[in-house]
Amino acid sequence: MCKIQNISDNPFARFSAEEEEDLRSIFLKPRYYDALKSNARQGNSRILVGQRGLGKSATIHMLFEDLKANGTLPLLITRYEGIPLSNNKGYFLYKIVQSMTKRLAEHLYRNQKDTKLLSKEQRGHLSYLVEMFYDEEIAEDYFKQAQVIKAKKRNNWFRRLFNRNLKLINGVVNGAIKITSSVVRQSMGLPESDDVTTNTAIFEEIPISEINSLSMKEVVDKGNDKLLAMLRLLVDIALKLNYESIVVLFDKIDEFAEINADINKVAEFTLQILTDTDLLYTNKLSIVFSLWSEVKRTLNNRGVRFDKFQDIDISWRDEELEHIIDKRLYYYSIDKRVPVTLRSLISFDNDRKTILSLAGGSPRSLISLMSRLYDEEMGNAAANGNVVSFSSATISTGLVEFCRRFDYESLQPSKVSDKNNYYNWLNKVLLMKKPYFTISEICSVFNIKATTARTYISQMEKLESITVQITGAMAEISNGVTGLNNGMQEVSAIGRENQESIDNVSSEINQFKVENKEEESAEAVAE
Repeated sequence: MCKIQNISDNPFARFSAEEEEDLRSIFLKPRYYDALKSNARQGNSRILVGQRGLGKSATIHMLFEDLKANGTLPLLITRYEGIPLSNNKGYFLYKIVQSMTKRLAEHLYRNQKDTKLLSKEQRGHLSYLVEMFYDEEIAEDYFKQAQVIKAKKRNNWFRRLFNRNLKLINGVVNGAIKITSSVVRQSMGLPESDDVTTNTAIFEEIPISEINSLSMKEVVDKGNDKLLAMLRLLVDIALKLNYESIVVLFDKIDEFAEINADINKVAEFTLQILTDTDLLYTNKLSIVFSLWSEVKRTLNNRGVRFDKFQDIDISWRDEELEHIIDKRLYYYSIDKRVPVTLRSLISFDNDRKTILSLAGGSPRSLISLMSRLYDEEMGNAAANGNVVSFSSATISTGLVEFCRRFDYESLQPSKVSDKNNYYNWLNKVLLMKKPYFTISEICSVFNIKATTARTYISQMEKLESITVQITGAMAEISNGVTGLNNGMQEVSAIGRENQESIDNVSSEINQFKVENKEEESAEAVAE
């Protein structure tokens, strides 16, 4: 079977951070990563912005692991079911409190002796919150811990508890016995229901035996002040357990099904939590949000203070992209003394330049492209034994297929709404049917008011950067093929066809200007 010499497995089989078996070994820190980590630990909230595929999730996951190893309690929130699209500050607070309760429970599963660090009142509060937020996820984590203990055959308090309460040897491993919240509290050394005394001003005298029956909405309806008070209690408990600070990491908001890839919905969804000064200025707690670049402008217009909630933009230079591939290849190299590199796989400088250009600054696109080349090389029936570098035929065919299959829509901003996407705005420009037009003419053609017309103009202006991006990318396809063999003529043809189409659109767009015949401020639709 054909394989790359000195490579143990396919280095390009996985495209996302969640799929990686050993993210740390292949992760390349983006610029400002160390500053981001330091700021988060010091209680300074940040927004991590970037396009899809630039490594936001990988950065968030790596940040989670690094913070965990440095005396910080990180919380990673990636699921948003049950949170409404607007007026949702309380629901975000609920998720934070729930996640923190879970993480502190995990800590005490592993370190039961640390329960002694907490006051009687704090143990009561935590017991109450474990019951409030007890769910299958907590039970599952507890069950996994039980399996670890059984496997190690430890004769300690935890094992004795399981043997006594859950009959671990006979049934728990098979999942046959229900793990109750009472047992979970016991395992952490927390008081039972009858022994819990807590702050009635926060919990409103709801008996602990009833608290687990409350839905998320019912808890949220108790008021944000109650949830903030719970959060501060948990922060104090975390500090007592010798954590230096707490960092809440939010990721994959754009993948929430209810948002449906709508920029305005992302902005609306995150607006309240990003403007919640009570939360943002909670002592020893910081927030890190991972968001699309395009959302920043909308959030800024709606009052998010980026001067206080500083954003960090993820971007990559070509030399950094090459380093990303080299780290990945080093990890999969059998002989680390002479690792495989991008330069050893792609021999010619022009070929590497073309490949890096086609990636468009995106690590995910670059890995996808390299995966295409790898598959082409491994599928070459004529190839026998080990491959030292990708052949000209492989590069030619692989680039052709990458260009054919590439989603060029990914170069444009995400949808503004279901009905107002890139193509709709392009059509609106073309419907004017003249190179210059006034706001009044826009109002007449679309039967809209002047204020709405200005919104139209704002959206039309975005077409400029989109077409420039696409034009530049396609130019790289056409110009970069000179170092390839004759098979790359097909790539060049594809590039020319797409380039011609885009140039036609660009030339049309570039003609359109807005004139100010009514003494309104002139606004250009596209430069």
